[in-house]
Amino acid sequence: MRRFRLACLLLVLSVALSSLFTDPYTSASPVPVDEPERRKPFALELPEIGSGQITAPEASIPTAELKIIRLRVRQPYADAINYGKIFTKINGESAGTIQSIRAGTDGYVVSCDLASRPRFKLQAGKNVVEIAATDRENRSYYASYVLLAGGRPLNDANVAAGATIENVPLTATGGDQQPPVILLQQPKGVLRLAGDSGQIKVQGLVTDESGAVVSVSINGQDAPLAAAANTRGLIVELAAQSASPSGTKTTSNNGAAFTFERTVNFTAQTPALVIEAKDRAGNLARLTVPVRRREPAVSSKFKGRKFALIIGVSRYKYHDGGLKDLAYPDADARSVRDFLRQPEGGGFSPNDITFLENEQATVEGVRAALKSFLPQAAPSDLIFIFIAGHGAPDPYAPQELYFILHDTRVADMPNTALPMKELQDTLDRAVRAERVVVFVDTCHSAGLSGEQLTATRGIENNLINLYAARLFTETGRAVLTSSDVSELSQESQRWGGGHGIFTWALLEGLRGEADTNTDRLITAGELFSFVRDRVRLETAFRQNPRALSGLNAELTLAAVSQK
Repeated sequence: MRRFRLACLLLVLSVALSSLFTDPYTSASPVPVDEPERRKPFALELPEIGSGQITAPEASIPTAELKIIRLRVRQPYADAINYGKIFTKINGESAGTIQSIRAGTDGYVVSCDLASRPRFKLQAGKNVVEIAATDRENRSYYASYVLLAGGRPLNDANVAAGATIENVPLTATGGDQQPPVILLQQPKGVLRLAGDSGQIKVQGLVTDESGAVVSVSINGQDAPLAAAANTRGLIVELAAQSASPSGTKTTSNNGAAFTFERTVNFTAQTPALVIEAKDRAGNLARLTVPVRRREPAVSSKFKGRKFALIIGVSRYKYHDGGLKDLAYPDADARSVRDFLRQPEGGGFSPNDITFLENEQATVEGVRAALKSFLPQAAPSDLIFIFIAGHGAPDPYAPQELYFILHDTRVADMPNTALPMKELQDTLDRAVRAERVVVFVDTCHSAGLSGEQLTATRGIENNLINLYAARLFTETGRAVLTSSDVSELSQESQRWGGGHGIFTWALLEGLRGEADTNTDRLITAGELFSFVRDRVRLETAFRQNPRALSGLNAELTLAAVSQK
């Protein structure tokens, strides 16, 4: 009897522990409900700004400085849902540790205490809130909300690499309380000196809500200003990075902005590059870029093999659900493959490149490469992954994200597409290489159901780029996606005679354009900053590549050829 009781106790414990470590968004085959019903149980509330109940998939809010987010599970659905079957995520991370649930007048109130964990703090720009629930009949419900938070987003291409931006309080009276916006184009991130002294060319753009930028100085020296051309709406979009106190987007005087440029001398005693921009009202923005002695690149001692998995799908076998062919992903993939074979691209051996395009890029073909090819890499080797094509949520279960391959059927993604979580599992569990770089070029504008890839997901957001950018957390591994949440990736003949803008910028950077410190080496940090900025400028900020924070910025990916 004692053994029987012990066995029962162990069984109960094992079940309890397995439930703790099961992803609530992907557990035990819940039954999807019809699309019109999927979001109906839920509503989002932001009590600090008096938002009322938000049910739309996207909403603009005046500030990211929120401490509480509330989600409601409404009647009559709440009666059939237990507390333990309600799960939330914020910006792709499970929010169970900050979540509390109580009964309300019309169902359940789920409160997320953002202030209790710094990592859940909202950022200026796009934030994603998700909620999922399963009722007693195993029916699943899900909703996602993209919150466009006002405020001044940082120039993250520089901040991610160690720069800081500071807005000095208003020093003059008047209605203008917004400091200028600085977009630093060169240099990118932390400056590294190769010797005891050196020179660097500093270039950038500055704009202001009032249209009156008075001055720009670099390390205390005035930088000449010149009127900037309004190319492809760039200036309007640059000004629109800031928000008025009411949360509405503003632009400067007819999109007026200025370029600045100056060559600056540095010594070992120079602590930082400091750029200050002042407007007529006395508002001041200060951007600080640290100066450090150059550290050896990771690849200077790299002796391992280099593996590449390159996937490009332009042609699809099935076109149900509005799935459309694309123009250039296969050409993009071929260009990336050919570059990697060249000496300046790393001289990858043809035997260490798995290349799958169109009819070859089936679910089983890609799955076989993940299971048999990538695990060949040893811990000291490098893996380069490039994926171009469609990526989207399952239209019947939008919390499930997939790479759409040549033989995918949109109506049956679980059995005919590659789940993103499968790529995640392979990289986490089967890949031993400590250096892994992934480029994801999905969400093309010529997509599903007409002109937009997002059409097949009904009223849901496309979060594939949010989760793709979170594929890694380890040092030495980095991810760059072609666009941000629910954005569309553009392709056209105007880029390199026929490329996606993301891949075109990627190749331009690898060929030498990203070498901002002129040391003839292209590091991950340089490449990611270059691609992110070039895509933004070419698309007037309508497409914003997303990078994993904390990437290994010194990982060298290419060498600039001598010409």
